[in-house]
Amino acid sequence: MSNARLAASAAVVPRCFVALWPDAAARRALAALTGVLHAANPGVRPVTAANLHCTLAFIGALSAPRAAALAWRLRRIAVPPLVWRLDHLGWFAGARVLWIGGDDDAAITALAQEVRTVLDEAGIAYDRKPFVAHVTLARNLRTPPVLPVGVPALRPIFCALAVPELAVSERDVSGTLRYRPWGATSPACKPDG
Repeated sequence: MSNARLAASAAVVPRCFVALWPDAAARRALAALTGVLHAANPGVRPVTAANLHCTLAFIGALSAPRAAALAWRLRRIAVPPLVWRLDHLGWFAGARVLWIGGDDDAAITALAQEVRTVLDEAGIAYDRKPFVAHVTLARNLRTPPVLPVGVPALRPIFCALAVPELAVSERDVSGTLRYRPWGATSPACKPDG
């Protein structure tokens, strides 16, 4: 491969999405719930605590300069001081994922719409399927989820809303899937104009 092709391929961020990350207390509670649900649903692949998030829009591949410009634009979205109540489990049969969400997700839905408006204005393509506010807890769930015996009801988990961030999905050297925020925090990443 030529040096020019290597440089071009290195400048593409392959799997980008816009995410909300749970605050530390919510992440601990979600991770604990994931462990309980994993024990009651053998065969599922639990999402690691570090990977727990709410996807507002899936983008796919972006060039590094476009990713940096988008990350800067996302940080400028004003998020009201709201708390998201996660209090019911759901299951996407086609995707085979177990998730948690809440009955009143209007604030999250409005935030997702604002993110999608930013993407449209920037000319960035994204997956346009209808938004469902949720945090994926486990994958590879082939049947409806089973609640563990002795768990009478799901206790609500409260998650403070944060500024949406551009995130990247990648595999580490061991092949483990990792999600991380795009690292465009320096002033040098601010787009011109």
